[in-house]
Amino acid sequence: MWIVGRVMEKDHTVMQQWLAGKTPQARSHLLTTMGKRIQHIPSMPIEGVLEQLAAGLMGACAEDLGLTILELSGLLRTPRKDALAGLVTVLRDRG
Repeated sequence: MWIVGRVMEKDHTVMQQWLAGKTPQARSHLLTTMGKRIQHIPSMPIEGVLEQLAAGLMGACAEDLGLTILELSGLLRTPRKDALAGLVTVLRDRG
């Protein structure tokens, strides 16, 4: 897969590369779509909401790349951290 080789060469994660290829509007649309899918329980801490959004972002990335979430996780050194970093990128675009 060509993206994996390019990512390894530049020391970026697959998710960073994927997000870099999206316009700010496309990243904002991703956040809106994911926001509609999360299950928010009033007593849920914000960390729970962020985790759901990060997981949704990882799922969208895997789907766009034609991978399963497990395959994508295998390409990332720190899947949870990479997903949360991707979420920060998407949230920064909304600001």
